[in-house]
Amino acid sequence: MNHENIRPTVVLVDDDYAIAECVARCLNHMAEVEVVAVGRHAQAAVALATEHRPAVVLMDIHMPGADAFWACQEILTQTRQETRVLFYTGFPRDHYLDRALSAGASGMVSKHSESMQALCTAIRHVANGGTYYSPELASRFVELENEAPRSRVTTLAHREIEVLRLLALGRTNREIGDELGISLRSVEKEVSDMKQKLGLNSTNELLIFAAREELIYPELLMTPANGAEPVEAGA
Repeated sequence: MNHENIRPTVVLVDDDYAIAECVARCLNHMAEVEVVAVGRHAQAAVALATEHRPAVVLMDIHMPGADAFWACQEILTQTRQETRVLFYTGFPRDHYLDRALSAGASGMVSKHSESMQALCTAIRHVANGGTYYSPELASRFVELENEAPRSRVTTLAHREIEVLRLLALGRTNREIGDELGISLRSVEKEVSDMKQKLGLNSTNELLIFAAREELIYPELLMTPANGAEPVEAGA
């Protein structure tokens, strides 16, 4: 749909609701876009996009709960790609660029470098079928093309990241299987495959890697008493 001559509708998703409301008010005040709903997590992004069918979902990446890149793919599927996704992050990471492209996002903007006017311009450009990346992110694309190896995070599948997040919350393998609707053996294989892909030897190393790459929140990590290795569940 072409939104060039109309006011594009936007669903805004950010786990910091106060910031989200502030950004929504500013965008609406500028009268160039219309924020029709605000959500706080990835599941809400999918639900609100399905309900409102906005031109653009403006979504933070670094949120607890379900993966924002999974949400992007779901939004595109549920809306038959009528809604476009623009990521909005204060913590740009190299692997975010790879995953945003793979998920089908139409761009990514930095919270720290974009003015409200620039953000409006980005939203309107994306709503009209274009792509938009903040200047420093666009420059990073060029740099990444000349760097090797690429981030090991890009080797992880969505399901593997889901398992990682649940491990960080202290779930056992059996509990993870129940929550995701997969077998205990499948969970154990996901964990084993991740260790092999990343060249890691233990679940502790796996969780530390995930926290460092901001796939999970470091404060969620369940630290065993006396530094002991967590029990590999299934037990």
